[in-house]
Amino acid sequence: MKFRITALFIVLALFLASCEKEVPLAPIKAVSVRDFPNALGSSWVYRVIDNLQPVDPNKPEIRIDTVTTIISRYATDPITGLEATVWTYLVNSQSIPEKLVVIRGDTVYFYWSWEKNDKIGLVFPFDYRDTWQTGGYLSGDKTTVIDTIALRLPTGLYPRVYVLENERRTSISTDKRIMTLWFVPDLGIVKIHLHEEHEQSEGDTTWTMVGHNNPNF
Repeated sequence: MKFRITALFIVLALFLASCEKEVPLAPIKAVSVRDFPNALGSSWVYRVIDNLQPVDPNKPEIRIDTVTTIISRYATDPITGLEATVWTYLVNSQSIPEKLVVIRGDTVYFYWSWEKNDKIGLVFPFDYRDTWQTGGYLSGDKTTVIDTIALRLPTGLYPRVYVLENERRTSISTDKRIMTLWFVPDLGIVKIHLHEEHEQSEGDTTWTMVGHNNPNF
């Protein structure tokens, strides 16, 4: 009897010791429209390396730029009439085509161009394996959430990053354009990699976030 009691205490002690070593993981938070960064004045800074160049190897062209993205103002979505935010991209202080974000109910729509409002870049919230067509004049395009990973950038380590892949199709069968985006809820797009192959040129462009001003992150 004494041996059984001693053995029971040993088993109990081992069990308690193993429990002390276990650290419960934080539950994965379900995302909603509130987790999409859309506050006026928010900004992101990216280091852009662009080596899209002519097929002729004797004419290499590699450019390194800094691109700043700012949620610059409110506007009205020309399609739905809903309030939207305009995202302005600044390259060397020059504005390039702006983006538009519209919230319809419990869904965020991020459009690559707010003037035409016919090419959907992101539909949020999303989860692993979600997919959507871009719509509009490039209706053959498709974006898919292909993975969730941890990613280290100059701004820190991000333990939960969604990886999205967009395949852009054109009327020319030999053209190829695949864009991969890394997205962090509450923060936004933290990295972009674009691979292009055309009749006259081919190469890759990489955007890496190096700074941000986001009050919700």
